[in-house]
Order: sequence, then C-alpha cells, then structure tokens
Amino acid sequence: MKKTQMIRTLLVVALAIGAQFTTFAQRGQMNPEKRAERVLADLKQALTLDDATTKKVYDLELARTQEALKIREANAGDREAMRSSMKGVNEKFQTSMKSVLSEEQYKKYQEWQATERQKRGPRGEGNRRRRR
Repeated sequence: MKKTQMIRTLLVVALAIGAQFTTFAQRGQMNPEKRAERVLADLKQALTLDDATTKKVYDLELARTQEALKIREANAGDREAMRSSMKGVNEKFQTSMKSVLSEEQYKKYQEWQATERQKRGPRGEGNRRRRR
C-alpha cells in the first residue's frame, strides 16, 4: 500500500514538472502573428489607438517580428551579427512608429517601453546559476 502511494506521488510530481517545462518551451516559440497581436493589445490599451492607427502599428510590429525571426534563424551561432542586425531593425521600427503615432502617443509609447523593460529586469547578467 505504501509503495503504490509513493509511486503515485512521484508520478504526480513528474507530471507537474513536465507541464512546467512544456509551458516554458511553448512561450518561447510564439509565431510572429501571435506576438504582434499580443503587443498590439497592450499598445492599443496604453496609447488609446484608433482603428486606422491600430492597423498600421500591427503591420509595423508584424514586419518587425518577422524580420527578427529571420535574423535569429540566419545568425543562430553568431550573437554579435544577430545583435547588430536586430539593432537596425529596431531603429527602423522606432522611426516608423514615430511617423505613425502622434507626439503624445509616441511619448506614451516610450513610457510603455520603459515599464516593459523594468518588468523583464536587467539583461546581460548571464546565467545566474553559474555565479555561485
């Protein structure tokens, strides 16, 4: 009786851990359309966009995420090449956003970006497990 109870407990724990890894893996593999929709939903609420501007921002975000995906695939091993290519894509996106949004909306957009960066935390710290 004790043995079956222990096996059941181990099975439940193993399934829970497996579910966590599956969720984490799926989160990282979001396609460009879903990513653009998710970002657009946040921006639409934060910037109070009208329908025409919403469509333009969606198109810009979709183009950016598609370009980023191509860059990641092309430069999978070369981090510096990927970084410089992505910098160009992001600069192009920022100038496009500035032309689509009003001044007030663009200021709100920059504030939104800053808060999103704070939510993610500091970057470039490497693997925290290796520091111990």
